[in-house]
Amino acid sequence: MMEKELYKTYHFNHADYDSSGRRKSDGKSFRDVVKEFEFDFHDTYSAEFALNLYANSLTMALLAKSNDAAPFLVYGMDLTQGNSFDATQDPFVNHEMEKYSQNIYVYGIDSAFMTEFDEYGYPILDEDSDIFPLTLLVDSTMRNNEVRLAVPTADDGDETEDVTIDVPQYEYA
Repeated sequence: MMEKELYKTYHFNHADYDSSGRRKSDGKSFRDVVKEFEFDFHDTYSAEFALNLYANSLTMALLAKSNDAAPFLVYGMDLTQGNSFDATQDPFVNHEMEKYSQNIYVYGIDSAFMTEFDEYGYPILDEDSDIFPLTLLVDSTMRNNEVRLAVPTADDGDETEDVTIDVPQYEYA
C-alpha cells in the first residue's frame, strides 16, 4: 500500500553543474544544494524531516557524481507503482532486479541533519530522533530540473488496530 506524503518540489538548473556534480558558478556540490532543500523542507514542515527524495535517473546520476561515487554505484530505487513509494513492493522488486545487474545500488544517503559521525566517517543514527537517512527514489515522470522531498504521513484515514498473534512456546527438556 502506498503511503500519503507531505512533499515539496524544488527546482534547479541541471546545466549549471559540471561533470563532477559541482555548480559551475561557485563549486558547490549538488549534494550540498540538496541539503539546502532538506533544511527548507524542515522549515516548511517544522515538525518533519524529509525521508524520501524523488528525482529522475539523470538527476540521481548528478547526485552520485556530486558525492564522488564510483561509476558502478547507481543511485535510487525504481518506483514500481507509479510516482509514489510503495514501502512493501518497491524494495522487493528492486532487490530482485539487482540480482541480474553488475552495478551496486545506493538506496539512501545521510540526512543533512545527521551531524554526528563514527571513526570511519559514517553518520551515527539516533533512533530516538525523527532523523533518518534520505531514501533515494527514481521517479521517471519527473523533469531533469527538479527533486521532490517528502515524508510519509500517519494520516491515511485508515483505522489501525493492534493484533495479537499467539506464538507457541516450546520448552526443552
